[in-house]
Amino acid sequence: MKRKKLAFIIPSLKAGGAERVVSTLANQFIKEFDIVIVVLYKCKPFYPLNTNIKVVFCKETYNSAPTFFQSITNHFHLISTCKKIISKENSDILIGFTTIANIYSVLVAKRLRIPSIISERIHPKFGSISNFWVKTRKLIYPKTDTLIIQTEDIKSYFTSFIKESKIKIINNPLAEELVAKRDLEAKKTNQIICIGRLENQKNQELLIRAFGAIERKDWRLLLIGEGSKKEYYKNLVNTLKLNDSIDFIGNIKDVSYYYNNAKIFVLPSNYEGFPNALIEAMFFGLPCIATNCPSGPSEIINDGENGFLIPINDQLYLEKKLSLLINNTDLQTQFKQKAIKSTTIFKADFIANQWKTLIYKILQ
Repeated sequence: MKRKKLAFIIPSLKAGGAERVVSTLANQFIKEFDIVIVVLYKCKPFYPLNTNIKVVFCKETYNSAPTFFQSITNHFHLISTCKKIISKENSDILIGFTTIANIYSVLVAKRLRIPSIISERIHPKFGSISNFWVKTRKLIYPKTDTLIIQTEDIKSYFTSFIKESKIKIINNPLAEELVAKRDLEAKKTNQIICIGRLENQKNQELLIRAFGAIERKDWRLLLIGEGSKKEYYKNLVNTLKLNDSIDFIGNIKDVSYYYNNAKIFVLPSNYEGFPNALIEAMFFGLPCIATNCPSGPSEIINDGENGFLIPINDQLYLEKKLSLLINNTDLQTQFKQKAIKSTTIFKADFIANQWKTLIYKILQ
């Protein structure tokens, strides 16, 4: 049987949750499909990609402050370029990731008369898109063949304007190259890690302040990631006199070293879509503390069984749970064992098979 051709559309392939998921799925799909990833803006792919995967860029640079006319012109140019690329590649199905790329995908797929699958990666109530795009999403999304989301909470948002039969929940996959590097026998050090962009959404400030307020002994906090709040957080660490206890690691391609060596993982976010870093940390056996934010953590962590869920932005509660985990090695062991067991369902081949079943059904 002739191999089918899949095309992804995504704004970027830099470091990020959606980018990791696309890279992981593409690496899985290349075994059965021909793959092209259409990237709106040129960048160096952050995550490893199979050499048989074709990557095509639409534009050289991103204009972060366009005029209204420039913005409209830019969108028309990108949609036209995507259409030309996907038509040339003779793709059988189009898969969009993130809101604007999703809208492009539906429009291009309709013009080319091919099916589309779109995928939201963050809780839509908390996304940073403008009201124009919120309204456009409500107009365009119902025209897709399937919308993939990650949680029941996100599903409830979209069922208000999309047929429930068009919405499917598929969780994010663990990256194969990361899974292969898990070392459950690695010697652990007294480190707490937090992985995510240094932005308001991830709320690392909560963790910095909580860590600074507890009895730390020889424990260290490692903040892994980059973002616009980095200097603010560095100044905060300096003000709280925590320079000897907190390290800023930056973006790391291979985070397995930190997962293998740390003892605790914290996700202090205000909101999420489905937090990749949390399932990765739990797969590596790290006892985890996560805010019970919309959405994802409550569908991954069973509070007190395989980790802790805490209220959003509750510093005192975080201090209490951090102190408890730091001082209770039996609890660390319990969380480790149950976290590992509960995350096997996120392995890449298992998640990719759910996607493939859907793709083949649509292509029938």
